[in-house]
Amino acid sequence: MAVITVQGITKTIKQQTIFHNISFALHEGTCTGIIGHNGSGKSMIMKAICGFTPVDQGSIMAHGQTVLCGKHFIKDTGVIIESPSFFNHLSGFKNLKLLAEIQNNITDETIIEALDVVGLHAVAHKKVGAYSLGMKQKLRIAQAMMEKPSILIIDEPFNGLDKTSVEQIQKLLLDYKNAGNTILLTSHDERQIDYLCDVVYELNNGEMLH
Repeated sequence: MAVITVQGITKTIKQQTIFHNISFALHEGTCTGIIGHNGSGKSMIMKAICGFTPVDQGSIMAHGQTVLCGKHFIKDTGVIIESPSFFNHLSGFKNLKLLAEIQNNITDETIIEALDVVGLHAVAHKKVGAYSLGMKQKLRIAQAMMEKPSILIIDEPFNGLDKTSVEQIQKLLLDYKNAGNTILLTSHDERQIDYLCDVVYELNNGEMLH
């Protein structure tokens, strides 16, 4: 079953076409990847799917409802697009707790569990300003997954991670997919996401290639 359907979307900024007439679907229990060089428009497609930026043509449906920028955002979805910022003077745990209070539907124990599964349990109460680039990336992944959404949309999930951490997060995402959830990933390196993905598209000059 398709949980997200993208139909013929086009986006132009200052007379430059970012992507043109793109269509694809995300199915329940699958992982879809989009590869392309930096600046190819991968992040913009994700923003459109989430309802964060408008498209000039086409439509996006999620859970049977139309996604409209600024009006109807995608629901039940963990999102990491580009580089979310954290408060450096607060711990990883306190940063996630602040974000969790927006929805107010998970406990402190659930936040700690999310930090644990990405390998940050030992530094959960250390200030984020002392985190390495890889630790901050793991914190972003914990943020996206902590409320146990049915869909994950993650832009460049392996940025800043060493080989061991890449393998750890790959396994985490594979387990998440195998539990029946849906994932959309982007990467500039197909090798990092090919292991996870059921289908990979290439975004090149605004066109989506299978």
